[in-house]
Amino acid sequence: MMTAGAHLRGARVAASLVIVLAVSLLSPAARGGAAPAVRIDTVVTTTLRVYEFTTWFNPPAVDISCEIDHGLAQAGAATIAQTINQAYCMSSSRSLTHHVTVSATGVVRRCVGVMCGSNAGLGTPSFYPGTEVRSGPFTCVISTHAVTCREHGARGFVITARAITSI
Repeated sequence: MMTAGAHLRGARVAASLVIVLAVSLLSPAARGGAAPAVRIDTVVTTTLRVYEFTTWFNPPAVDISCEIDHGLAQAGAATIAQTINQAYCMSSSRSLTHHVTVSATGVVRRCVGVMCGSNAGLGTPSFYPGTEVRSGPFTCVISTHAVTCREHGARGFVITARAITSI
């Protein structure tokens, strides 16, 4: 026969295991990368070879602008092998300007400094956190203060106003 104290300890252990399991399922390590957890409310899928979007974080947060290019012919390109296939995002504030790209083969490149900025085109749509953008082999997800972009093999990056992390 189990005592009341033993029963209570068993219930606490079971509750702790449930909490640990729930936290581990939500943790970035359990999902295979450093990407923030986010509930997807909107999915944007496009077949355009160039698709730009910006984030809309509540001010005063610094927004992030992105462009997904797939199968885009480079200027003067003579063959299909000379095409641009990348997801590109940048952020610029008074203290830091940086951008990052991931290629269709998963190569991540970073640039930090005043020469690394750009401007989104006029009429570029702005999306809220909880939006997933899919174009070609790339998927980008907007979370509370970051954008995560991956190529189909799941390699990519997380960019915030302060940092870039490869995943």
